Amino acid sequence: MTAQQLHLFNLEQQCLTWLLYFFAYGVVGWLWESGYVSVKKRHWTNSGFLIGPIIPIYGFSMMAVLAAIEPFEHNILILYFAGAILITIIEYVTSWGMEKLFHARWWDYSDMPLNLNGRVAIPVSLFWGIGVVFIVKVIHPFIAQIVEHLTLSYGNFVAIAMLALMTFDLGFTVANVAAFGAATKRIGEAIESKKSELHTRLEASTDKLQQELAWLEDYREHPHEREQLPRLTYVQRRLLKSFPSLKLNTTVTSPKDIVKLSDLVRRRKSKK
Repeated sequence: MTAQQLHLFNLEQQCLTWLLYFFAYGVVGWLWESGYVSVKKRHWTNSGFLIGPIIPIYGFSMMAVLAAIEPFEHNILILYFAGAILITIIEYVTSWGMEKLFHARWWDYSDMPLNLNGRVAIPVSLFWGIGVVFIVKVIHPFIAQIVEHLTLSYGNFVAIAMLALMTFDLGFTVANVAAFGAATKRIGEAIESKKSELHTRLEASTDKLQQELAWLEDYREHPHEREQLPRLTYVQRRLLKSFPSLKLNTTVTSPKDIVKLSDLVRRRKSKK
């Protein structure tokens, strides 16, 4: 093997290693995020944007951290603050970009102290710093061994297969989200119209629960009105349910109300 061939081989191995790190930490992030949300909701929830078990922002974040902190990985203090700052920047940019693309705020820290536009918050950033130290010192040595084994044993096959699957998943999800805003806006407008219609009728009612759910009961009793509403796809319904602090820019209606009506529409149509 010539020097040039050896250089190209080493470069290919490095690229492959970093690509596998991206997938590995995307899966680790998905396990953490989905596990946390599932405990809060008391049932299993895929909290990722994609259908598959990966959250790309975690993969990109850890790639950036590992590349940036390599000279300082033995200095816990620098590792902590560098990791916290890097991930906070990535989180802010991702939140802003996804909102511009899909007209929705997928997470919101507005209720937390020391937040910046609800996209990032100091308490969360401090947690990211702890997470980075733990991952670099405890998790990464195992991840590195697994990645090295995959790189040497299976070459490009694993990376290409995972990249192909994620690309398909991303394309399928984005295609569904492209129509997400218009569909949720239409459903939201229908709900707000129904609430306004019933407000005067139930204004004298002392039953708060009846006031809150009257619009849904009215839709149950009028199937022809439900039939005029769009039926959300599985991906669109999952996204509404998977992000606890999701805020839709296209409607003032809460995602929970949209989920209630879309589930009713789906159940009724499936019975036909």
